[in-house]
Order: sequence, then C-alpha cells, then structure tokens
Amino acid sequence: MSKTIISTKINLFFISLLIITKSACAQDLSFLDQTEILDYRIHLGFINAASATVKSSPNVIFIQSTPTRKIEIEGKTIGILNVFSPVVDYWSANLAIETRLPLKTEMRKMEGRYKKNETVTFDQSLGLAKIYSPQNTPVNKTLPISKGMMDIIGGYFFLRDKNLTQMKVGQSLSAKILFDGIIYDILFIVKGFESIDGKFGSKKCIRTSLVLPKNNMFKDEDAIRLWISQDKYQIPFKMEVNLKIGFLSIDLEKYMVQGKSVY
Repeated sequence: MSKTIISTKINLFFISLLIITKSACAQDLSFLDQTEILDYRIHLGFINAASATVKSSPNVIFIQSTPTRKIEIEGKTIGILNVFSPVVDYWSANLAIETRLPLKTEMRKMEGRYKKNETVTFDQSLGLAKIYSPQNTPVNKTLPISKGMMDIIGGYFFLRDKNLTQMKVGQSLSAKILFDGIIYDILFIVKGFESIDGKFGSKKCIRTSLVLPKNNMFKDEDAIRLWISQDKYQIPFKMEVNLKIGFLSIDLEKYMVQGKSVY
C-alpha cells in the first residue's frame, strides 16, 4: 500500500502546483531568475514517510532553438518505509523562458521492483506531444495536444507569475495536463484566505481545493487541499489529502534563494 500511496501523493502535489496558473495580474518575478531549492516532508498519518525536493537553476538550455530553464523534482521514501517499500521518483521539465510552457520533460520511477522511464517532447506550435518510454507498447507515441498544454510540473513557475490574492472565494479554474501519456481535466477551487500554524509560525495562506477526475482513491470533492503562501513568493506551504485508505500531508521544510534561507 505504501509505495502506491507515496507515489500518488508526490504526483498529486505537483499536479496541484500546475492548476493554480490561470489567475490575474503578473507581479515582480526577479527571484524566479535565480537558483531556488524547496524541500518538503511527506507524512503518512503520523509516519515520517518521504521527502520531496524542487530545484531550479537560472542556467539557459536551448531546446528546439528556444531558450529554456530546467526544473528538477525528486521524491523518495525515508526511514523505515525506505527499507521495506523504497520509492525514488524523478521528474524534470525544460520550460521556455518566454512562455513557461514545457518543451521537454523526463520522468524516472523506481518503486520497488517497478521501474519506468519516459521522455516527452512538446511541439507547442504544431499541437503535438511525442512520448518515448521503453516500458510502453509501443515505445513511441504521438498525441495531439491543445494550445498551451502543460505537464505535471510545467506549471510550477507559471503559477508564480500571477497574483493569487486577487482570486475570489469560490472562483474555479480548469486546466488540461499531460501526465504518464494521458491527458487529464483538472479543476481548481479557491476556498478562502486563512493563517496556518507550523514550523515557520503563523503564515497567511490561500486555501484551495483540487478536484481530479472521478476515481476510487479519494473520499470527496474536498479531499485534496493546498495552502499557498500569501506573499510575493507564493510558495506551496502545506497539502492534505483524505484518501479512502488513509490521511496524507506534505509540509514545507525549507525554501532557499541563491543559497540564502527565505523560510
């Protein structure tokens, strides 16, 4: 049970980051052009189960003759779960600097004996995504995609282009994402503005809910909750998920910019 839950939890976290990308009004983004590291801790009930790290660099990499920045994310089990149910999941995305849309993504999953590698090349102008995975049949697959299609982490920095405080309670946004060869329709709902207490004291946040396609994992529509810091950084501070088989949470452990701690 734990391998499936931890992997699903990490996936849900970065899907959530994607959806909150379509609110109004850009803001000062100078900190996005620097090196950032965000560390998160994942709990399965009261068990300290896993960690996740988001890394970005200002270094420019050209993909399809377009300047991009690379974001890397790693999630892995820790402690006793790493002994009995090891999980190491890795994602990366090269995002066009101008549009923040993905041009290339990579995924590597190692979950016990299960392993999967996948590379996706996005042709945003032609509306195509080319998927390569040696574990798939066939190994090569091409999908038509809509304009501005995102991947599971491609929306992470696009999220922070926007002033989320201008969104109203009850306002909902929808998006389509490509993940693991499947396009998903996702709905994001603003639930309110509140302070949460934790490692960094009392922090003003935007409380949100994420609605995924109907499935057998979640208890109800409000089963996935995400709190975003109500400041210029708009950092995901906390996430909670009520599953039919248990409770999961993710909490921010550290946020650094250019080697200096912000949180």
